[in-house]
Amino acid sequence: MEDKISTTCQLELARRDFLKGIAAAGAAFAVLPSVSASAETNTITGYGVTTAQLKDWSVMEKSTGLKMEFSTVAGNDIGALIRDVISSNVGDKADLVFFAGGSHNILGPRGFYAVLDEKRPELSLWERTADVWKRSSAVVGPDGKQYGVPVTGNADSFGYFPEKIGVPADGQQDISWQMLFENDRTRGRAAFAKTWNYSAPSTALYLKESGKAKIENPADLSPAEAKIVVDFLVARKKAGQFKTLFNSFEEQVQLLNSREIDIINCWEPATREANKKLGEGAVRYAYTVEGYTKWGQAAYITTQATKRSNLSNIYKTLNYFLGGEYRAYQAKERGYGGPNMDLAVQYAVDNHWPDADVANLKENLAKIERKYKKPFVANYAPSNADAIEQEWQRFLSA
Repeated sequence: MEDKISTTCQLELARRDFLKGIAAAGAAFAVLPSVSASAETNTITGYGVTTAQLKDWSVMEKSTGLKMEFSTVAGNDIGALIRDVISSNVGDKADLVFFAGGSHNILGPRGFYAVLDEKRPELSLWERTADVWKRSSAVVGPDGKQYGVPVTGNADSFGYFPEKIGVPADGQQDISWQMLFENDRTRGRAAFAKTWNYSAPSTALYLKESGKAKIENPADLSPAEAKIVVDFLVARKKAGQFKTLFNSFEEQVQLLNSREIDIINCWEPATREANKKLGEGAVRYAYTVEGYTKWGQAAYITTQATKRSNLSNIYKTLNYFLGGEYRAYQAKERGYGGPNMDLAVQYAVDNHWPDADVANLKENLAKIERKYKKPFVANYAPSNADAIEQEWQRFLSA
């Protein structure tokens, strides 16, 4: 998942920007990439994260007759997305907003996202979609209303070079997060993400599951728990555990390609990109002892879109995201999972994909099922974001 999360309290940003946005009334939208509100009823406009996209939308057009015009949120920042939707009238141009769960907690109850009509006949795959996806906190708001359709998801951990950390090369062994945080074998050879919303929860998870600290919910730290997490990371930083801190997906790939590091908490696609250069299996993405940063991306209908003439096609597009074709290409290109992974395997078989691709899809299905047995979920708008941010600055400054 691309996850360059803002290190500012998103709830407070939303409160401030809601008021500013009402006054600004679309003035800021001029700086956004243009998204055409086409009169063609078969054209769907989307706005959001790159990783929700197909690399080639013509695949969808060929199978459904629907076209996708997609504009990417600047910086893939949840704060930027919330500001854009509130202050810049994104819904005037975009039919669907794509983002990891969290924005709907603010934008749904405020009326910027429409409540999903689960009874629409176009949404034919909804009933067979598992509740672990369609009733997750990534799509259901704090008010209990269904705002989103799950698009894709994964359980993030860390990439590693098996020979460097002394584990089997096949990548099937569960590895403790201890290898990233406090193992002499990786000291000075570990890379760590700078963003607290990505790195603090996984640290808290390790401390909780290893018995090093009492933490109620790693995904929603109290101020006192945030201090414990940062105290630990500051100590590890001063001990020389981390060779570098990074910001972007591109940095993840570069660090792996150059072999500057042996282990890195990263997104799974970074390991796939690195293996294109280094060779298949050179870098592995970890199954872990303690658990994962589980996340899900969703598609949300903007309220304005419900008043346009293409609502039926919008729901057909949402149903497409639940189907085998979209799921197969997402799994093949990025290693992501999502709802109805079995349909992805069937799609590949029916369309005579190479045996190796079908095998990879089956492995992806097994991978997601294995990882999702461990109950850890990411939270992009934790209750005490202000306190976590303040503590995190200590770690960055240490």
